[in-house]
Amino acid sequence: MSRRTWVVALSLLGLVCGGPQAQAGAAPETRVLRIGTYFVNPPFEYIADGATVGFEVDLMNEIAARLGRRPEFVDTRWETMLREMRDGRYDCIVGGITITPAREKILAWSTPYMTTTLSLVADAERSPAIRGIADLKGASVGVQAATTDYDVAVRMRAEGEIGSVKVYPFDRIEDAMSDLAAGRITAVMKVYPVAAWLARKTPGLRIVAQVPGEPQPLGIGFSKANPGLLAAVDRALAAVKRDGAYARLARKWGVP
Repeated sequence: MSRRTWVVALSLLGLVCGGPQAQAGAAPETRVLRIGTYFVNPPFEYIADGATVGFEVDLMNEIAARLGRRPEFVDTRWETMLREMRDGRYDCIVGGITITPAREKILAWSTPYMTTTLSLVADAERSPAIRGIADLKGASVGVQAATTDYDVAVRMRAEGEIGSVKVYPFDRIEDAMSDLAAGRITAVMKVYPVAAWLARKTPGLRIVAQVPGEPQPLGIGFSKANPGLLAAVDRALAAVKRDGAYARLARKWGVP
């Protein structure tokens, strides 16, 4: 069989088997943006009535749409998520994650979409005298494990600003709020939007102070091997802020 005959035969086989020629008129499948997160972090991302909702869910949906991608959220755990991202399990990760020098060593990060603070929540009825950080000497403060809240609380304990630190698994922050309402701890430290959300759920709890000098820039994490996606997300994020979509989502979820 001649070379020309072979080429014709292979082309016909491609048509019969649904090869590229047969697919020419079909719409291309939308690429997926695989996003690692954890749905225990309101108002950023959580589950309500069986649906995954939250500010960052909406934000990543908006960004994915501008990239022409279909978002796919993968539920994981805070304790493993950064390592899983480094190992390439996701396209990116999100979850109210503070950009820190240590985290910049292992992952690349977007431009911060929000810079917020760490808040201290106390029970106004049980501890009416607590009105600021100066009133927390000797207090027990609840924090989540392996977070900037934990790092700051340990520093404050060493400097005598608080008395002790009680550590909770990341997905058990509501246990900390329950212990606070029951008087088993004096305060809970958490990044502001989450602290405000959780305080609103329990009568009597209120934010009594913001920790000074500890800004919390929140970002989207990427593998350092994928600078192109990082640049594309940064462009989309800038557009979301520029055209008012970010402000609309911030109002909807009550975040800065």
